[in-house]
Amino acid sequence: MNLSKEYIDIYNNYMKYINEIKRECRSIEHMKNRVLKKDKKASEEEIKALEKNIVDSETVEFKPQNKIYKFSNGDIYIGKIINGKINGEGAYIVSSEESIGFEYIGEFNDDAKEGRGICTFTNGNIYTGGFKSDVMDGIGQMIYRNNDEYIGGWLKGHKHGQGIYRWSEGTIYIGDFKKNKREGQGICYDKEGNVIYDGEWKNNLTHGEGTYIWNEGKRYVGEFLNGKRHGYGTFYLNNELVYQGTWKYDKPSIFDKTLDEIFSFKL
Repeated sequence: MNLSKEYIDIYNNYMKYINEIKRECRSIEHMKNRVLKKDKKASEEEIKALEKNIVDSETVEFKPQNKIYKFSNGDIYIGKIINGKINGEGAYIVSSEESIGFEYIGEFNDDAKEGRGICTFTNGNIYTGGFKSDVMDGIGQMIYRNNDEYIGGWLKGHKHGQGIYRWSEGTIYIGDFKKNKREGQGICYDKEGNVIYDGEWKNNLTHGEGTYIWNEGKRYVGEFLNGKRHGYGTFYLNNELVYQGTWKYDKPSIFDKTLDEIFSFKL
C-alpha cells in the first residue's frame, strides 16, 4: 500500500478542518489582545457574582461585552458573559501548580468548552479541534511536546475512531482507535513509508488477522495474539513459502512444540 496516497489524502482532509479552526481562533486571539490592551476589566462585583453563581438583573447587570475576568483561584477569562455564564467565543487561562495548566481559545457554552478551539497546555502539548462538555470530542489534532502527532477522531477526551498517529522518528499508524489505544483495523508504516503491518489490533498490539513485513520477500500472514505470531499462519522468505501451519508465541509449532524444541530432541 502506497503511503503517499493513503496517508496524504486522509491527512490533508483532516488538516482542512484543522486549518479552518486555526483561522477562527486567530480572530478570537485578536479580540483577546485588544481587550488586554484596553485593560477592560470586569468589576469585583461581577467576579463575586459569577463565583457565587448569583447572577440576576437585581444584583449585577452583565452587559454582553468582552472583558477581562480575573477569578480568585487565579483563572482568567477574556470574553463575554451571557445569561450569567461563559458563552460564545473567548479565551480561558488556567495556571495551576497542582495540575497541568492550559490556555483555551475558542467556543464556549454555559461555562464549558463546547464547539471548536485550540488548547495549549503548560506541558507543551497543543490540541486543535472539537470540544464537547469541556473535553476533546470530534475531529482534532494533538501535537505532543516530543513532536509526536495524532490527528483524527476523539470521544470524551480519548483518541477514538479513525485516526493517524505519527511518531517523531517517522513511524506512522493509520487506522482505528478505541479509548486512546490502537484497536481495530490499522496499518503501520516505517519512516521510509514501507508497510510494516497491515491487519487487526487490540490494546496497542497486533491481535487477530494480519500481515507483518520485515523487508521485501520476508513476511508473515496469519493470526496474532497480544503482539505475537500465534495461531495459524504462513511465513515467506524471498517470496517463497517456508512454513505454513500452527504458530505458538512467535515460533512455528508442531504437535504443540516449537521447531527448536523438536530439533533439540536426541534420538
